[in-house]
Amino acid sequence: MARYASPDSTRAAGAGRALRKVLRPVLRVAERLKSRLLAPRMDFLATDGTPASRWRLLARQVALPVTIMVVVAAFDLSVPDTVFYPFLLLAPTLACATAPPLAVLAIGCASLPLRYLLAHHDGYLASEFDQLFQVSTWMYVLATALSMYLSAVRIRRERELVAVTKVATAAQRAILMPPPAEYGGLRFAVRYFAVADEAELGGDLYLALDTPYGPRILIGDVLGKGLGAVRTAAITIGAFREAAYDEVDLVDIARRIEASLQRNAPAERFVTALLVEVRSDHVIFVHRGHEQPVLVTADGRARVLDPPEPGVPLGLGDLDTVAPRSWGEPFREGDLLLLVTDGVSDARNESGMSYPVADRINALVGGRAPAEPAVAVERLGEDLLRFAGRRRMTDDALMVGLARKPSESG
Repeated sequence: MARYASPDSTRAAGAGRALRKVLRPVLRVAERLKSRLLAPRMDFLATDGTPASRWRLLARQVALPVTIMVVVAAFDLSVPDTVFYPFLLLAPTLACATAPPLAVLAIGCASLPLRYLLAHHDGYLASEFDQLFQVSTWMYVLATALSMYLSAVRIRRERELVAVTKVATAAQRAILMPPPAEYGGLRFAVRYFAVADEAELGGDLYLALDTPYGPRILIGDVLGKGLGAVRTAAITIGAFREAAYDEVDLVDIARRIEASLQRNAPAERFVTALLVEVRSDHVIFVHRGHEQPVLVTADGRARVLDPPEPGVPLGLGDLDTVAPRSWGEPFREGDLLLLVTDGVSDARNESGMSYPVADRINALVGGRAPAEPAVAVERLGEDLLRFAGRRRMTDDALMVGLARKPSESG
């Protein structure tokens, strides 16, 4: 049996479709605002304390609900035979996502008289609608009160997140302490790009140690972000710091880090890593799922050092039936060794192309006189930012350059 659609229902459906078209951009803005709440740059901290800054902050907080009030009022007054005033409920309910409780209360109080005027314009203050209007008004008041409560909860959690983030940031800075410019007969340079939100701290790590066996360097990247990644990075660095002074072979150092991660790291965390040991005329590597190093020789030739036996990341050693072996490469005075994490190679430009690490190193550093590590890392870092830009980099990125100190006789 066919259903009968009344003129009122047809008008209501048409009005609903029209309002959805108008509110769709507003709701997209609300989604962006909601995503920004996950970052620790909270609104209550985004002011320098001056009156002008506070007014600008307040304007940003109430922009969305005020826009909803204006749009709803404009449609209700301009479109005949339609009822839009119930949609004013969106103003205080969405305000809780951006504004503090008092601002939510102000939006709710401002919407009540506007709601009354629009209901009067639509003819919904007549006696036959009196009970319905009173019930909806009480629902509006309760929704405003609930929105105030949710706003207070949001701000409290934001403050807690800021406190936790400060701790995590301090821990990450301790992990990424830059080595001296000269250390163990080597010259070092490091550049780190923390492109992720501070609430999602990355797990890039490195450490350089001058051991009885020569300078040893660890560079790695933990799977995931947040406090779990920072904790896993700290465990990795702690295990490397202990084993690097005791073990003769880099493979044994990797094995000890593996055991420490399996005992202490959070579940489902692993670390891609490259272990490096500098000898008198060569350098030794152990590859554990990390980006390949790039060597620029003194005559300007750049070469990617592919491991003969790539290993699985640290923490996943049980999946590898054959333990990876170390391998060596010549490393003489005037040579430059560049180590990067996958945040560099995963960076993309506007067309979606990945950053060609080896090609850019060859273009920027190769074919020239021996470059200082600091100059090479700075040049490569600026090129990476021009290529991708911080907004298009999806992961933190780390660059480490090292070269031998010139001999005294030279």
